[in-house]
Amino acid sequence: MLAIHPNARTTPAVRAEIARSSEASSVLARRYGVSAETIRKWRHRGPTDCRDRSARPHKLPWRATDEERAIVCALRRSTGFPLDALTFVVSHFLPHLNRDSVYRILKAEGLNRLLPSEQARKPHGIFKDYEVGFVHVDVKHLPKLRDRDGVTRKRYLYVTIDRASRFVHLAVKDDETAASAVAFLTEALGAFFLPGHPSAH
Repeated sequence: MLAIHPNARTTPAVRAEIARSSEASSVLARRYGVSAETIRKWRHRGPTDCRDRSARPHKLPWRATDEERAIVCALRRSTGFPLDALTFVVSHFLPHLNRDSVYRILKAEGLNRLLPSEQARKPHGIFKDYEVGFVHVDVKHLPKLRDRDGVTRKRYLYVTIDRASRFVHLAVKDDETAASAVAFLTEALGAFFLPGHPSAH
């Protein structure tokens, strides 16, 4: 069945007539009540291509860099958070990524569905057995990617999660040294004790 746009002013049969006609574009435009540009479009396509095409772009542009996509995927694997919780965490560090962006990143990497082992962790699994202040720290190796300055290098994602509140703090660092770990923990403690966090009360 031929696809016809609901607002189309021409049918596939009329478009085929336009494509085969040798009359001037201005004459055909007045006859069919369309613009000369529309006449030229159907003539260019020819009589065998008279159906409407999808307006959806063939390739949707990413709003995230390769490194940012790697961070989202590493967080998913590390935390097992469902989409909304993961988006909440990501938006604090990568505010230009919304829920749709995060979902598209996960789907592209085959991470859009939680594994059964990860589903068991939500929404109130082992986290409720801990008091506020008990944190889990993890370091994930990010793939060797080009950063915003065009430099290709390996980087590391540091993640800490408060097991009770599920508050997450993360940072991307250039190495996996003790100095970087200490610096990250210092940053995390500062974030955990900000006003509004359960640990601050």
